[in-house]
Amino acid sequence: MSTWNHRVVDMTTENGGESLFAIREVFYRNGRPASHGEPSMVSENMEGLEWLVNEIRDALRQPMLKPEDFEPKSWAKLIQEK
Repeated sequence: MSTWNHRVVDMTTENGGESLFAIREVFYRNGRPASHGEPSMVSENMEGLEWLVNEIRDALRQPMLKPEDFEPKSWAKLIQEK
């Protein structure tokens, strides 16, 4: 079963070594981060935006994810797609 949540992801490697952090939707496989999507702050209504803000607050309370936290093949694929 796969799940997801919002997390802070260290994007420094993809940014040529310059510090860069993003709040992303992180997808898990077998409890381990497998991939992440592009940042998005869109909703069809205000309740959805309020939910998203709460998700972001929760993400800021969690440890930051780094490339080595993701399944190796998934992270390499993300880098190559950019």
